[in-house]
Amino acid sequence: MPWDDLKYIFGAIMYGGHIVDDWDRVFCMSFLDNLMNEQLFEEANMFPFCEGKNYAFKCPPSLAYDKYKEYITEEMPAESPLAFGMHPNAEIDFRTTLCNNLFKTLVELQPKDASVGEGAGDTI
Repeated sequence: MPWDDLKYIFGAIMYGGHIVDDWDRVFCMSFLDNLMNEQLFEEANMFPFCEGKNYAFKCPPSLAYDKYKEYITEEMPAESPLAFGMHPNAEIDFRTTLCNNLFKTLVELQPKDASVGEGAGDTI
């Protein structure tokens, strides 16, 4: 398998063109070095930060196309901050921020007509 070529295609051409910071480029290439190697075919753990935390995503073995679809829908683990090397509380903060933004948007969408409310004339 031409790993260096694949890493160049993914890390420099397809995704790397969107990276503008040198440290992000180093991180991207390090991440690809960690993932794209011969262990990938040996059901390697695709979440490298989760050793010893009872949370794993193993690379599936060689399967037929329909079995891959079944594997994706039934056996893939849910996303978790642990998969990205983050503390589990990061999800709590994310969901709190998401809810705050949702409610802020709902308040902004409410009508702001000054004639509505008490003291407004009836329209019959």
